[in-house]
Amino acid sequence: MAKKVAAVGPVEGPWALPDGWRWEQIDAVAPVNPRRGPDKLADDAEVAFVPMSAVEAETGKIDVSTRRSASSVRKGFTRFASGDVIFAKITPCMENGKVAVIPELPHGIGFGSTEFHVLAPLEVSASYLYYWVSQRGFRETAEFNMTGTAGQKRVPTDFMRNSLIPVPRKPVQDAIVARIDELFAEIDDGEAALARARDDLATWRKALLKAAVTGELTADWRAANPADETGSDLSSRILVDRRERWEANHQNTGKRYVEPAAAATIGLPTIPDDWAWVSMGQLLDRIEAGLNVKCVERPPTAGETGLLKISAVTWWRFNERASKTLSDGHVHPEQWLIADGDLLVSRANTLELVGAPAIVEDLSLRLMLSDKVLRLEMPAYLRRWVFFVMRSPFGRAWIESHSTGNQLSMRNISQDALRAMPIPLPPRAELAQIVALLNSTSAQHERTAAELGTLSNGAAALRQSVLAAAFRGELA
Repeated sequence: MAKKVAAVGPVEGPWALPDGWRWEQIDAVAPVNPRRGPDKLADDAEVAFVPMSAVEAETGKIDVSTRRSASSVRKGFTRFASGDVIFAKITPCMENGKVAVIPELPHGIGFGSTEFHVLAPLEVSASYLYYWVSQRGFRETAEFNMTGTAGQKRVPTDFMRNSLIPVPRKPVQDAIVARIDELFAEIDDGEAALARARDDLATWRKALLKAAVTGELTADWRAANPADETGSDLSSRILVDRRERWEANHQNTGKRYVEPAAAATIGLPTIPDDWAWVSMGQLLDRIEAGLNVKCVERPPTAGETGLLKISAVTWWRFNERASKTLSDGHVHPEQWLIADGDLLVSRANTLELVGAPAIVEDLSLRLMLSDKVLRLEMPAYLRRWVFFVMRSPFGRAWIESHSTGNQLSMRNISQDALRAMPIPLPPRAELAQIVALLNSTSAQHERTAAELGTLSNGAAALRQSVLAAAFRGELA
């Protein structure tokens, strides 16, 4: 059993406490990283092992199912006992809230990562202690007191030992924990409802995009508005205009024009009779990639030029703040500057996000393409249609299946693959109608998603408010 630290008199804390409460250093009521005697287990005894990944951020959930032999973990790992509280001490795990109460374990003890502080409750309950050290305010103070170099900063043991905790009588602690659990359960129910709403919104969005790119969305409109041209007619005009623009470009003087390859149509979804399948290459004038140079890791300010990060187009909406600043004296090729209305695509990312498109909107910074963000140059009226096709379930499935790379965490989509991507092409009037409908519903979707996000953030803030009230004696 951990040895209790002798009291040294009343401790003055940051706020006044109710009668019967007192401030104590954590080490006085829950010794930090206590010394314990030999475990007396057989070398081949199986004990629980807890790596850092076994503790879930923010929730207190912990997986103690992994087993190792006692002889393999006695040295070089952290030992803890059932009922202890473990607190991640290294960045970014500490900031992320990797804190947990150790449940009942075989033999009553376990071992884990050396990047945990162990707190052994004596005069406070484990749950009460957990709630105190898991508070965002406590973790922010711990972050301020970290030592070490970037990426390897840790919360010192002395900080944990000397930090204060309000200590009421045990029955009051139990009542506080019970009330926190009750209120958190209500918040959990609300967050579950928000999660279901987000899932429903995402499902609706996918269904809408699927209907849009297969012609189902505008079936009634099409019946009421017979087209005076077909998708094939529009495709022919696009190809004629494409060649004229190519031939008018003086940089192509003396070169031979090459017709882009048509789309491979085997296995594609059924589309209306007056639509056509075309390849992305048939719609494109060109694909442009930008720079790969060392930059200052911050967005540019007035008078500076920035370079886009992959995250500028990661979440389907352009984010100009996801950029870094080119060094002074760097030559900026004007053709790589981006502008409002540009259609950008991430060339490299995770499997779920590679090939993610975004339309540049509300640009206020001077930014350039990077080598991992491509610009798809095509007539302006086609860009948003292609953007929606690339976001649709069909588009995502095609991009993911044609991406390359050995790891799901980093995939690539080549320019040749993008050019070969099949694009359903409706007559121009119907194309404009679909884009208008999707623009309208997209705006509503984003407003709803933002409202759900605000509510979700509010739930997190509410948890912190509950904890703050609890430790001021306002819940008991």
